[in-house]
Amino acid sequence: MKPPSTPPVLANSEAVKAKIADNVILPEELLKLSIASDQIAGSMLSSSLIQKVLDYLPSMVGYWDRDLKNRFVNKAYELWFGVDAKQIVGKYIWDLLGEELYHLNLPYIHGALNGEFQEFERIIPNADGIRSRHSLAHYIPDFRDGEVQGFFVLVTDISAIKEAEAVLRQSEKRFRSVVQDQTEVISRLRADGTYIFVNDVYCRFFGKTEDEMIGSTWKPVVCPEDLQRVVDELAMLSLANPVVMIENRVLSASGQVHWMQFSNRGIFDEHGQLTEIQSVGRDISDRKRAEEEIQNLAYKDSLTGLSNRRHLLDRLHIALATSARTMQYGALLFLDLDKFKVINDTQGHSDGDLLLIEVARRIVTCVREVDTVARQGGDEFVVLVERLGTSLEEASRMAAKIAETIRMALAEPYQINHMNIHSSSSIGVSLFCGQDKNVEELIKRADMAMYQAKDGGRNRIRFFDPQMQQLVEVRALLESDLHHALKTEQFELHYQLQVDHENQPIGAEALIRWVHPQRGMVSPAHFIPVAEESALILNIGEWVLDEACRQIAVWSTHEKMRHLVLAVNISAQQFKQSHFVEQVISVIRKHGIDASRLKLELTESVALDDITDVIAKKNLLRQEVGVTLSLDDFGTGFSSLSYLKRLPLDQIKIDQSFVRDITTDKSDAVMVKTIIDMAQNFSLNVIAEGVETEAQLSFLKQHQCMAYQGYLFSKPLPIEQFDALMHSYHLGADISKLV
Repeated sequence: MKPPSTPPVLANSEAVKAKIADNVILPEELLKLSIASDQIAGSMLSSSLIQKVLDYLPSMVGYWDRDLKNRFVNKAYELWFGVDAKQIVGKYIWDLLGEELYHLNLPYIHGALNGEFQEFERIIPNADGIRSRHSLAHYIPDFRDGEVQGFFVLVTDISAIKEAEAVLRQSEKRFRSVVQDQTEVISRLRADGTYIFVNDVYCRFFGKTEDEMIGSTWKPVVCPEDLQRVVDELAMLSLANPVVMIENRVLSASGQVHWMQFSNRGIFDEHGQLTEIQSVGRDISDRKRAEEEIQNLAYKDSLTGLSNRRHLLDRLHIALATSARTMQYGALLFLDLDKFKVINDTQGHSDGDLLLIEVARRIVTCVREVDTVARQGGDEFVVLVERLGTSLEEASRMAAKIAETIRMALAEPYQINHMNIHSSSSIGVSLFCGQDKNVEELIKRADMAMYQAKDGGRNRIRFFDPQMQQLVEVRALLESDLHHALKTEQFELHYQLQVDHENQPIGAEALIRWVHPQRGMVSPAHFIPVAEESALILNIGEWVLDEACRQIAVWSTHEKMRHLVLAVNISAQQFKQSHFVEQVISVIRKHGIDASRLKLELTESVALDDITDVIAKKNLLRQEVGVTLSLDDFGTGFSSLSYLKRLPLDQIKIDQSFVRDITTDKSDAVMVKTIIDMAQNFSLNVIAEGVETEAQLSFLKQHQCMAYQGYLFSKPLPIEQFDALMHSYHLGADISKLV
């Protein structure tokens, strides 16, 4: 019978060729053969082409019917059993296997005839009776017409594999014998860092059993401070760089920190992929201690333990190079103790030394870990401050803040040998960015600035650059004036009207203004950042909240204004106070107002910084008194829908930066429409700020934004002018024509 034009097993001739070349045939493909139709199966078994293909395979392939009579075998049967393939066809399986082998295989034969796939290993004697083959056998049921008609047999010689495994076991045994006798900690790890093998020394050192170590990762034994560096250095393993030496600290079984040196050799597959790491480590703690002592002698001040001048110069060279690469500012602070010679002469040198040690300790507590504190000699100290940002003004501010912290700390009394000693310091500051000034010039400038501080009366700070000194002084004066402004009631609230889609007043936003007796009106953009840095923002925020509630109480006595809702901006520091909710409740009760007339506005950054805290505080405010919450400047931060869904908001305020160009910028128009739609989907009110033109108003109304704030209706007004505006409105005037 002529075989089908494209038998299923040969449909992909390239795949078949590949499998013949690899001397592999998969059981799954024989299974596919078994479920084909009777006609196709018959034609395949009779096909000379299939016979030829299967005869190329080193594995035995045959077919036995349910009477255990052979219907087909390939050429490999002849090589294994020494019998011509034609003589096997038609024989019963026990005639071929012999009684002993047949009975050994009988359970698997029964399993196959019951429709179950069988896999087992068996040692089969060769035809010469001298050698034998370790084989892997598969019995694959042949299902046709819903019944098992017989089974396919696939037997593969795995003797070479078994011999290799035996050799490997012997090699592993010899390897273990060698490494267990070593004094080093030895391990083998997979590419993912999990242990394959550890020697006894490794287990004893880390206080773990071999079973506990195998399969776990190396990371828990490494000190956290060194972990990322070790990860980065191991990542350097490659075919071109197969060995990486790493020195790092580990935690031993006793809990002590040890310095270890690990030689890590990578093992790679034929594609260059890392498959294994062989690691040998030895304890180098003694060497590290000796190196540290040498380092201290070379780079540390023997009295205070701070860096000495030599170390400072090294760090300063590195800092200048880093600054040139990142274009970030740094600062050099030169400190000299005021009247130290008098203290040293009157109290004695030993007390003078104790004072210097305490001064060093206080300076260290005032700076960051990345900064360097050094003792120049005598009573002179130098602080190298790095990473102050790319803005000259910001860098000068941060440097001044650090210098002031140090100055105040050193001005506190000292307890030396049961005596109170009073001292202070003069500090010179020199900023740098890049390598436009060399090290010696930078030190010279800081030294000169320090002498200017001494000439100015001691216990003070001076910048080398007159311009920066002026900026620092202006900022310091502004902060001082802010303190005074609170005490002398120089602040006042201005009110910017909010209206609905029918131009009806619905509320206002309270905006702080500072009327300085000499400077006049000071912009919030100038004084709010200073207030936030000095914590004055808390006092100012408390005053604004109290004044806003007082004004709501005044409005509540006027029939035409009692419905107005007053919005108050809340700063991040103010909101994060643990007693913020109690503060709000207290001021509401103090003025006896309807809490629903008070609206608290939070920026996105505040709301999303600690969403759990926001939710908790807002729910408390809502349950206790009923205050509403608005999300200010929406769209300028990083809000996500998941956050928006969780936040207990009442309103979203569209930032004026989007409103400004909605009639000319398609992107802004789309953004505004999206915010409005989103607010409506979350059942939130929405208000747009910065509305200045009729075209903007028309666009917002068209897209269902029903509340507005901006110069089209009114600029922020003092309370007298705001009240007059409301009075004019109630007389029937068109509010849009009153501004």
